[in-house]
Amino acid sequence: MSRYEYLLTSIEDGVGIMTLNHPEKRNALGWELHHEIIAALEEWAYDDEVAAVLIIGTEEYFCAGWALDVLQDTKDSDRTRFTDLALRLMVAIYDYRKPTIAAAAGVCPGYGMDVANMCDITIASANASFGSTQVKYAMNGFYHGMLGKMNTQRARRMLFTGDPISAEEAVRVGLVDEVVEVGTLRESALALAKQIAENGAELTSVLKEVALRAQNMDHVGATAYELRVTHDLVQRGLFAKRIATGLERLKSGRSRATERTAL
Repeated sequence: MSRYEYLLTSIEDGVGIMTLNHPEKRNALGWELHHEIIAALEEWAYDDEVAAVLIIGTEEYFCAGWALDVLQDTKDSDRTRFTDLALRLMVAIYDYRKPTIAAAAGVCPGYGMDVANMCDITIASANASFGSTQVKYAMNGFYHGMLGKMNTQRARRMLFTGDPISAEEAVRVGLVDEVVEVGTLRESALALAKQIAENGAELTSVLKEVALRAQNMDHVGATAYELRVTHDLVQRGLFAKRIATGLERLKSGRSRATERTAL
């Protein structure tokens, strides 16, 4: 049973499942939920039972963004503490050492969309919409997170206007990876998270490190870095085990390379 007030946590087949659970505020991120997400991520970071993390709300809504009443009812010093806390959360998710999947339904405004963008992969329900709505409250959206998933023009358009886009448009421009039928979000996102987690925490942590670092290198540096990672991996017992199993399957005509081939 979860020990958090606004967060339900569990582990299922290698997936740490983090369910935002503050329905009175549609999972808006106030002081408590910030602290609880950070704590749960820290708890799983070096837990070998967790190879991937799924962050989800309900089938009706994901996260309503920042709890704006916190900013309205606080003084300058408290606002500074709150934005500092937000930075801790954003870095905790954005630079997390294991793969993260966001499952988003309903309206995902502002910081709610930003949380999804901090994750490696976003799966959206067909009822979802996404908007960098901070500009409508005289704030700025998380431009870097948008830019990491879509082209510059679309990211700037969303940043400057704050107008939302549908789930279908979000998948078209690359903001989300997949749109699923309403009511199937948890099932679909968890299936993907479990597929990733099949690789085990040792390997997913290495792959996440590659994903985080290689994209910021030039092509020669990235190639050399990734080959050094390969060299490290093939020295491990995990590789010896997997290659033996893979060759055995190949001989029997059941190549692992072609299983679950996308249509």
